Amino acid sequence: MSEQERPAAPGSPAAQPLGEMMLSFAGRLTRLQTEILAGLDVPLTIRQYRILTRVDAGHTSLSALCRLAHRNPPAMSESVNKLVKQGLLTRETEAADRRTMALALTAAGRVAQETGRLALEKFSAELTAGLNEQIRADLLTVMQRLYTETESRLDE
Repeated sequence: MSEQERPAAPGSPAAQPLGEMMLSFAGRLTRLQTEILAGLDVPLTIRQYRILTRVDAGHTSLSALCRLAHRNPPAMSESVNKLVKQGLLTRETEAADRRTMALALTAAGRVAQETGRLALEKFSAELTAGLNEQIRADLLTVMQRLYTETESRLDE
């Protein structure tokens, strides 16, 4: 019997019901992601990394970031202010509407975001290295569906 076919020992994390296993796994992944991002040359929190990634993807207003993160403006503004002070983001007024602020990555912010992306990509590749392509594809499909379901509940 292979290691993958062997049933989990009673009481081990792998013997948990699906919901508990998903939550335990998510917590472990969050902790590992936190450690990876904190260990970069320019240490980032998960929230800071996500903000940089979203701004890089074109979500340049505070309100857009709030919607995506399901956060209130004061909390998001505090995070953005820290990134501006660190020199990773700039905040400028929009030419079309001077009341609207647009965020942009600085050169240092682009490097920090890309370094974080590569480090997390490497971790993900290592994590799934023992899985064949079909299992990876199936896992991605399931994870995308769970993510979409979760997001729709947050939007309600």
